Amino acid sequence: MFTLKKYKSVLSNLKSQNLHFSIDWSESDSNTILLRHDIDFSVEDALKIAALESSLNVKSTFFFMLSSNMYNLMSKANRNLVKEIYEMGHKISLHFDPTVYSDLDPFVDEKNFFERAFDTTVDIVSIHRPGIFLQENNRDLFGIRHTYQDHYFNDMAYISDSGGKSVDEKISNYLSQENLPGLQLLLHPIWWTRESGSPTETLNLWREFNASFITSEIILNCKSYGV
Repeated sequence: MFTLKKYKSVLSNLKSQNLHFSIDWSESDSNTILLRHDIDFSVEDALKIAALESSLNVKSTFFFMLSSNMYNLMSKANRNLVKEIYEMGHKISLHFDPTVYSDLDPFVDEKNFFERAFDTTVDIVSIHRPGIFLQENNRDLFGIRHTYQDHYFNDMAYISDSGGKSVDEKISNYLSQENLPGLQLLLHPIWWTRESGSPTETLNLWREFNASFITSEIILNCKSYGV
């Protein structure tokens, strides 16, 4: 399906068109790409993508979750990975899931916590599973912009690999335009860091890897395991 080699080809193709990759979300001019990564499964995968992009002098924005059941952003290992991504020159910010709360007030707590933990400023947010939030998509989050506002979601071109969908045709159609508008490109690292034939196979590979990781963590943390 997708691979790091394929991802490198996608980036090289876009760069060959003299497109400008930006991490400044106040930019949306023609020929500007706001490359976005929502980290739903793996911080390790995010680092692999960040390193490849850095080797090509491409900068992007990585959005991380504080409420994820898939990874612990505050573990020492993951904090170090996020800081490594940031030190490469990429932007890091918050991937907020409104469905885990009864209202939006906890967003302020998540924002403040993320800023303190990573010594950064959150000025753009990606919403996880936006759902009904899109019915009023132009409202901000306590003064903070988000990636589904019209400015980024409708006024610019928008391409996403959500669910493991191929982006080849949409990118080709985008590049075929005579005057290229700004583009928000959403790519999830989980789809690009394993060689597989389908989204299900990709997720099964990730699940199997994490089963081994969890076993190793149990052994490290509980001497009586297996006794």
